[in-house]
Amino acid sequence: MNKFGKKAQKSVAHLFSYIVMAVVVILTIYPVLWMIFGSLKSDTEFYSNIWGWPTNPVWSNYVTAWVNADMGIRFLNSIIVTVGTLAVVLPFISMAAYAFAKIKFPGSNLLFYFFLLSLMIPQGVTVIPIFSVVINLGLQNTRLSLILVLSSQAMGFGIFLMRAFFISLPKELEEAAMIDGCTPIGAFFRVILPLAKPGLATMVVFSGMAAWNDYFMSSILVRNSKLMTLPLGLVNYIGQHITNYPQLFAMLSIVTVPIVIAYIIGQKQFISGLTAGAVKG
Repeated sequence: MNKFGKKAQKSVAHLFSYIVMAVVVILTIYPVLWMIFGSLKSDTEFYSNIWGWPTNPVWSNYVTAWVNADMGIRFLNSIIVTVGTLAVVLPFISMAAYAFAKIKFPGSNLLFYFFLLSLMIPQGVTVIPIFSVVINLGLQNTRLSLILVLSSQAMGFGIFLMRAFFISLPKELEEAAMIDGCTPIGAFFRVILPLAKPGLATMVVFSGMAAWNDYFMSSILVRNSKLMTLPLGLVNYIGQHITNYPQLFAMLSIVTVPIVIAYIIGQKQFISGLTAGAVKG
């Protein structure tokens, strides 16, 4: 094959890869755009123009959805549960993962595999034991019960991810810090932890999304309507009212858009955290 033929073949391969990527992007983005477009339509236009963008945007759908579904308190509950979960998860997984990565102690591998085992247990199997423990502690129908349960569920994956990230960091960094007078704990907080920001950002995305979108555990642990998070409140509202799809899409947009914005803001740290943690296992 001559040089021109190879160049043409390479161009066709590039064109095909661009087409595939464009199709994937469209399939990924269009459902979100369709949801937002649907939230801005009137009830009549929604059925007559179901796939297109709104001709006359009805912004009042968001106000009506916010008021009718009492989304203000739901939004606050979701923020409290998500931030509370991250406040518990990030410090604990950072210290535990660092210990597993850098400190050798009797039973360290066995304990690490014990945490990994939690990733293999289906969530439904743990419902009755969790509910029993929550009742015995007197925490049923509280935000704290949600925070503790969601935090415990995030520990296994968080330790696995951060351990890989800490292993990828050169040991010479903490040795240099100790030569400069830092204690091992000081080296961890002053040198290692700041370098772990990409890994922590990755955990913020994973754990934050899991807490923000959780419905299963919320539906079991929370019954008070004033304590319901957004997913639980949304399902509860749909079950009690005739569905107005533009307003429903407005509710879904309110639930989804904060996560999308948070990912866009932190995507650089998120991607670098995934790649850095994958260098060594």
